[in-house]
Amino acid sequence: MVDPTPLTYLLQGAALGFAAAISPGPFQTYLITETLSSGWRRGMPITFAPLITDLPIILLSLFILNQLPEYFLRIISLAGGAFVLYLAWRIWGSWRQGTEQIEPDMTNSRSSFGRGVLANLLTPGPYLFWALVSGPILLSALQQSIAAGAAFLIGFYGVMILSLLGIVLIFHQARRLGARVVHILLLVSIIVLVIFGFVLLKQGIWG
Repeated sequence: MVDPTPLTYLLQGAALGFAAAISPGPFQTYLITETLSSGWRRGMPITFAPLITDLPIILLSLFILNQLPEYFLRIISLAGGAFVLYLAWRIWGSWRQGTEQIEPDMTNSRSSFGRGVLANLLTPGPYLFWALVSGPILLSALQQSIAAGAAFLIGFYGVMILSLLGIVLIFHQARRLGARVVHILLLVSIIVLVIFGFVLLKQGIWG
């Protein structure tokens, strides 16, 4: 059997990166909500949050996750559920006041980025994704060569970030539909965040 080439790993990474970007989750919902409420300048920095959070997640998933007690992911789920509910409550407060900041300042953008980092770090999805799906492929690529491993990561993060940026642009354009439509879409996003929050809490309590 012929060993996969770096190009093969690049394509595999690209496919998985696209799947990770479009899979519904608290991070994607928060990204959409921030874009709807304050435009692409608020949403765009959040798309780069996985570049900050995924290094420890990858290390945990590849080398430590299998050796950790079962309740580790339950703790992550509980913390993630509480944080996602906090995000929903915070956005709900702005929604009730009808505040929409069209040109967000850099301080608020940095705060949104920080919350995006926490939203990605405090949910078990990325850990399971790397432990069960991407992690084994990355290990296989690294066993073949550093170039193959690098190709997989470049394909994964290149396509994922581009796909997340595409989501930002789509929902930024949705703001042109009018304040009433944006208000309704924001309410839907808040409801979805609440659902994700309670699902994470349920996973943390009952497994």
